[in-house]
Order: sequence, then structure tokens, then C-alpha cells
Amino acid sequence: MWKVLYATDFSDHSQKVLNVLVRYRDLVKEVVVVRVINVHRFQNPLVNVADLINEERKYAEEKILEILDFLDDHYGIKGEVFYIPVGDPAEEIMRVAEKEKADVIMMGHRGRGALKKILLGSVAEGVAKISRIPVLVVKEGIELFKRVLYVPYPLDSKIPKVLLDVGKVADIVYVAHVVEPLLPPESTKRIFDEMFEKAKEKLESIKEELEKNRIKAESILEVGCPNKEILRIANKCRASCVFLKTTEFTKVSDGVLRYSKSSVMVVKEG
Repeated sequence: MWKVLYATDFSDHSQKVLNVLVRYRDLVKEVVVVRVINVHRFQNPLVNVADLINEERKYAEEKILEILDFLDDHYGIKGEVFYIPVGDPAEEIMRVAEKEKADVIMMGHRGRGALKKILLGSVAEGVAKISRIPVLVVKEGIELFKRVLYVPYPLDSKIPKVLLDVGKVADIVYVAHVVEPLLPPESTKRIFDEMFEKAKEKLESIKEELEKNRIKAESILEVGCPNKEILRIANKCRASCVFLKTTEFTKVSDGVLRYSKSSVMVVKEG
């Protein structure tokens, strides 16, 4: 079971995360809540910054206590610890997550409009970039783990523990990999074919390991541009969550996190 760091700004987007917490409460042993007072908002020299911070902190404490009482009283989700730091949101969320030894960070995001896609690199992307703790960015829906698309990129056979946890409540886990084409194709065919076959074998190995853990799984192997193909596969599979396992936050991670209609979990290992 997970110790979850729930990062909130009390918006509708944060409420979606709360709904997911309740839906998958069997995965959760404890919730720690953090509300960061964004220091970058206080740039006006004519305002009393200390008074504004105190007002925000008082409001945040009341709201957080309401959330913790609601989770405990109605759903038995335990949580007594909360933080209201002042600073850069992504940095403060990470500081708290590391201090509390959280298993998963859960947070929302602010929509899929064209401008917001560009600016998603706000808090959610900032946390996903720097975190070594799994980060779940909740977008749409409550049944987040119903149909999971698992993409280890680069491809390896080690399955993260959080995926095994998720797999036990999922209807199905799709394991996908995208092989990038080599140019020129006429002189690289042999190398490409070898890469394709190795990827196929590894995908099958991951699928079998999931099935050993009583998780229904299917493998998908495609050729093309990774981030575009991952998004296409997610749509085709009607994935409710794209589960990205990576060693570092790459352009592929960035593209999927920004443009995926489904929620995204980023796990860094290795």
C-alpha cells in the first residue's frame, strides 16, 4: 500500500485527484497533504506580503483539515500530516515528498487547451522532471487504472512495484514499445529487424511476468516516432492511464505528459 503525497491548490483539478484517492483507497495506507503558497505570486511591492501569506496559510489549514477529516470519516483513509510551505511549488512538493518518504505523488493539471498544453510545464511537469518518486498526474475520469498502458522507455524487463500494485485493480495492462525506424532503410534492414525481434521478446517477457502476478496483459509493438505513437496507441486502446517508466525525464516523457488525454504516471528507475 502507498503513502501518498496529495498536492492541492483546492481547485476543481485537485478535486479530481481527491476523487481518485477515494476510488482507489485500497491502494492507500496514508495521505500527506501539501499546499504550496507560490512565492512567485507576490511580486507587487505595494502589498503586505506577510499579511497575504498569513491569510493564505490560515485558509489552507482550514481546507486541509476538512479534507483529512472527510477522507478518514467517510472512507477510512488515514492522514494527520500536512504542510503549507512558501516557495516554488515544484521544489516544495519534492522537498515534502522526500522528507515524508512518499511512495507516490498525486496531483492534477489545468486542462488541455492549446495554450495550457504549452504551459503545462508549470507545476505538474516541474515535479515530474525532478522527481525520483512516481508522479501521477490526474487528468480525466475516476476509473484511472481500469485500462493501463505501460510503456517502459527505454525498453527493459524490470517491472516497477507501483505497476504491480495498479495491475491488481486494473481490467487489463497493455505493454507497449515503439521501435524508431533507421535511415536509410535499405542499408539498415538487418539491424532494424534485429532490434524489432529483441523488442518483441522483451515485451513478451514483461507480459508473461505480469500474467504470473495474475494481471491480464497484452503486448503492442509499433514502429514510428515514440511520443506520437504512444499517444496513438493510448487512444486506440482507450487507455485510462499511461504509465511511463523511464530513466530520466525525456522529450518522449514531456510529449506524452503534455498531450495525453489520459492521466499519466511517470516512474523513474535506473
